[in-house]
Amino acid sequence: MLSSQSVNAYLRLQQILMASEDSKSVFNYLLPQILLQLLSIGINFEFVDVIFINEGSKITQSFYADSGFLTTQVDLPPTIINIELLLDNKHNWEKELLWGRIFVTSDLTLLVKQTPQIKTIVLSPIMRANNLIGVLSLGTKREAESITEEEKELIMIITNLLNFAYKIHDTELTLSQVTEEVYKMNSKLHTLDKLKDDFVSIASHELRTPMTAIRSYAWMALNRPDMPLTEKMKKYLTRTLVSTERLINLVNDMLNVSRIESGRIEIIPEVFDIQNLMGEVLVEIDAKAREKNLQITIASAMLPKIFADPNKVHQILLNLLGNSLKFTPENGKIAISYFSDGNSVDISIADNGAGISKEDQARLFKKFSRLDNSYVAASSAGGTGLGLFICKSLVELMKGEISVTSEGVNKGSKFTFTLPVATKTVLAEAEKYRVKPENGVKLLEPVAIQAYPNEPAEVVIR
Repeated sequence: MLSSQSVNAYLRLQQILMASEDSKSVFNYLLPQILLQLLSIGINFEFVDVIFINEGSKITQSFYADSGFLTTQVDLPPTIINIELLLDNKHNWEKELLWGRIFVTSDLTLLVKQTPQIKTIVLSPIMRANNLIGVLSLGTKREAESITEEEKELIMIITNLLNFAYKIHDTELTLSQVTEEVYKMNSKLHTLDKLKDDFVSIASHELRTPMTAIRSYAWMALNRPDMPLTEKMKKYLTRTLVSTERLINLVNDMLNVSRIESGRIEIIPEVFDIQNLMGEVLVEIDAKAREKNLQITIASAMLPKIFADPNKVHQILLNLLGNSLKFTPENGKIAISYFSDGNSVDISIADNGAGISKEDQARLFKKFSRLDNSYVAASSAGGTGLGLFICKSLVELMKGEISVTSEGVNKGSKFTFTLPVATKTVLAEAEKYRVKPENGVKLLEPVAIQAYPNEPAEVVIR
């Protein structure tokens, strides 16, 4: 039974351990404190030595302190106990330690360096799951017979405390190693991601040139008046033309996404009239709208000029209006409206087309989002699932927001995006609205393809 003094000494050591922030130095600090706390209750030891071993009885960690710990120590060995001799099967102490029992000996051959004042060594096993993982050794000037049962019990409890300290040390060391491996893997992933972006950029750019040529020749073959075509040939050429257009749209989308995700996109904002830009876009989609006999209305409004990148806004409008054209049935309606509170301008595009279910609206702007309802399924032209992701990314890069509302499937949808007004405050902080490519490098820009003579500009449909 431990005395109150012994219990208090142990509790002080436990408090020291729990208050330690750096596990790497916990033993170098805790071991001298063991000698100090034992001395405070009248138990004197000259040194304390802790050795941790692996299954092959090899030293993995060792710590040492002696009664001169308050002075500078530069020549102390990392351990003073001969571990090979300690675990030699010829000696009784090895058997006692394996059974988890304290062993007291006056055999000083255990010491790596003989110390005349030491007469007795107390060996306490550090056990984990009935396996010997280390040994705590204490040396004293006293005779072996003077070591009391209370001292042995206190030493065993302190040994368990050291076992706990080693668990903390070992766990943090393992976590540190795992973290280092994660950083290495993350670095490799970043390298692979960059290689992927470079491949997508180069491959997409190289694909555009032959695709544009195929598209042009297919259109010319289909529309040449001096070369009569059979209905079957017209059908084949039309399919070739449509498939080529889809591939060109996919290539442009992949280039845009690659530029956005790699940080190699550039936003060059300027002051312009959104209504004038809308007029230009409507001219481009006029032919497609006429094909389906769609009615497009624009609400008149007195709007301030906005501050954004007109090329990126042009791309956003083509995407959103292209979606409305795609998913609005023949003889349907598309309504364009504006609203401004003086700080931003809202641009809304509403239609009475396929609509979007409530559960699908939350994931609509995610990359490669392909909805199972009619919003995607209704289109025979398919889609990459990238258009709205690109729109959202571009709007947010220009300090705006984009949203969608719909009452459900077959009840139409309304897309709204906001852009900042060119106020004095915004213009004074114009540099904040500019986005420069990281490292000054940008990927090749996808460009609008006008491949056919005397034909309306292409509508990019996502």
